[in-house]
Amino acid sequence: MRKVFLFATLVALGSCTTVDTGKEGVLVSWGGETNMNYTLKEGVDWGFHYLYDDVVEYDVREQTVNYGVSLNDKNDMVTPVELTIYYQPIKGSVNKLHSLVGEDYVDNKLLPFVKSAVGKIIPQYSAQEINKFKRAEVENKISELLQQEASSIYVNIPRVQFTRVGIPNEVARLAEQTAVQLGKNELAEKKEAEQVALAKAKVAEAEGEYQAGILKAKTRDLLSQPKMIELQRIENERLMWEGFKQHGKSPFGENNIFGNSNPTLLLNRK
Repeated sequence: MRKVFLFATLVALGSCTTVDTGKEGVLVSWGGETNMNYTLKEGVDWGFHYLYDDVVEYDVREQTVNYGVSLNDKNDMVTPVELTIYYQPIKGSVNKLHSLVGEDYVDNKLLPFVKSAVGKIIPQYSAQEINKFKRAEVENKISELLQQEASSIYVNIPRVQFTRVGIPNEVARLAEQTAVQLGKNELAEKKEAEQVALAKAKVAEAEGEYQAGILKAKTRDLLSQPKMIELQRIENERLMWEGFKQHGKSPFGENNIFGNSNPTLLLNRK
């Protein structure tokens, strides 16, 4: 009896399946045939056929996939663009999606559709128009065209958004070259300014030395004139007599009539 109960429990556990929240299940028979009559909603479903049938789950919530490419705009300039595509499998039709494409429908079908739609719409506009004036218009056109194609595999495209519309490669290259050249010009101007400042400093130094030389020559010439020599002699004598007054030493030396301060010596020699 216990074995029978255990067997019944195992059969009961194997006779049900669970579909996770936000997903739908596709019933695939033991022979690989997809059940096209209905899909399994989220929750638990009972049936003895689950002992041998499989259930493939598809997320039916809104999801996103990113796509980036560089292609020519209407001015024939290579422009990098990046988009986010919002998509959602049609509820109740995931069995058809599974039968037509399978679980890899995003890579196998959806992204090729995106490539095709973007390749048709972007060349109708310039990068500047998309960036400044007509972004929403371009997004809507891509979304509408993509919806037409994606509906064939039972997928909805609620919207498309640009995440980046880059500067055309030629413009970016020119801007880079211009920036480099401006940098070189600025460096050259800076070096030229340094050289000019250095030259001015040398000129100022030379002028200073020249003026100092002139002043020195004038001073030397002035001191060599007779009046200046006589003035210097008088000044020297004054300084000598000042010394005689303070220290009692004659500027003419000792033991002579000019340099002896003893009056008796002068009397004895008469």
